[in-house]
Amino acid sequence: MSMSLFVVLALEIEPNTRELNQTANELGYLIEYSPNIELKKHSGFIPVTLDGQKAGVELYSYSTNELPEQFKTLLPDNYKQGVVYQFRFGGNPKESQVAFTSAIIINTKYNGVAIEDQSGALLSVEQLAEALPYFSAM
Repeated sequence: MSMSLFVVLALEIEPNTRELNQTANELGYLIEYSPNIELKKHSGFIPVTLDGQKAGVELYSYSTNELPEQFKTLLPDNYKQGVVYQFRFGGNPKESQVAFTSAIIINTKYNGVAIEDQSGALLSVEQLAEALPYFSAM
């Protein structure tokens, strides 16, 4: 079963893996993204090292206009013209950890918002962080 975590940022923000690696280090997350990837221009699998193990997640970016309608209504007004970064993952707990950790890092660094597709709910950074131990225990 494939699941998605949507992270929405303001239009002018264009994260890259160099910045994500720096922020992850500052926040104390043991994740390292492949260098020199502009997230807005990337489509498909993005390799990472998580807790010293190879891992990754699928990443896609697009305009909020392409976000499913039920999720558009959840967005605060200042994000309605933003960019969506969709993290897709399956049943592998490492992929889930990468998606949630990435959402934490991006939302903390760029003041984004996250939507989990199964519940259709906005998730705060705190809620994303609370989910991480669940994936570690799988």
